[in-house]
Amino acid sequence: MATLSTPKIAPTFNAQPLCRIVGFACLAGFIIDLLILALPASPGNPEWRVSFLQQMSDRSIVLLFGAALTIYGSLENRRWRKQLGMTSLVIGVVFLLFCVLTIADGLTLKQVAEKSISDQAAQVQTQIQEAKDNPKKAPNITAEQLQEAAQLVDTRVTSLKQTARNNIMKTAIGVVGNLVVIGIALIGLGYYGMRPRRS
Repeated sequence: MATLSTPKIAPTFNAQPLCRIVGFACLAGFIIDLLILALPASPGNPEWRVSFLQQMSDRSIVLLFGAALTIYGSLENRRWRKQLGMTSLVIGVVFLLFCVLTIADGLTLKQVAEKSISDQAAQVQTQIQEAKDNPKKAPNITAEQLQEAAQLVDTRVTSLKQTARNNIMKTAIGVVGNLVVIGIALIGLGYYGMRPRRS
């Protein structure tokens, strides 16, 4: 006697709603993170701006991931997809504009750091010169020791300026690199989301 086997019907699974949920969660998390990082806000201060943009660029992969998942999850809804695509495009352009701001702030911070180092060195050199001119101010220090101290200050100033320059440049290059990569990726996502869907 032959048995009849009933075909098993596999349940259909649509990943798009899941992508929308995870995408919106990533976007919300990024926005909350950004609001917390921005406090206390001091947008007129270049040091604050560089620090904020550095932390934002470090976390921007979450924004990119969230935008991609949200756009993929909205492929069936043309209106949502276009709005999300336009938003991604605008944010991508803003990220690229932030690169210019980061470079300008980096140059400003470099000048401020060098001026601060030079001012402190000038104060020390003035004290050394006063000790040279009036030996009674430092009776236990010889003229040779004062000359060595002056040379040491000059050497140290050069080293400190170079270190400050290198640190500021590394930070600026890292921030600009992240902003460019994420900005271009967001612009690409924006174009993808706004293009007409093929049937």
